[in-house]
Amino acid sequence: MNGNPLAGEGKLVQNGREVYKYAVTTVPQGIEKLLAKGRLPHTAIDWFIPHSVNLRIIESICEKSGIPFEKALYSLEYYGNTSAASIPLALDLGLQEGKVKAGDTLLLFGFGGGLTHERV
Repeated sequence: MNGNPLAGEGKLVQNGREVYKYAVTTVPQGIEKLLAKGRLPHTAIDWFIPHSVNLRIIESICEKSGIPFEKALYSLEYYGNTSAASIPLALDLGLQEGKVKAGDTLLLFGFGGGLTHERV
């Protein structure tokens, strides 16, 4: 990962520490690029809906990107890490709970699937 070979004798392995470092570094950078491209300040975001990978990563992404954790919607507590479905599940929960309202500005950010995300 990141140019370093993974140990695993031909088996699939995950280096959790490197996954964490990758996500909490690249996602905040991606958020900054998206906000700049859309000419939006952080304060314009009503709800941040990231891929629900785990709470530690979401908390760190919020901290590093300047988005209050209270503005993050996630589906982990009900569904766990559901991969690509985590964002629409979190959005649906936000709607059901009456948090997301018409006219709100949402920032949806997906990452994963081999640790990739769209680079803006």
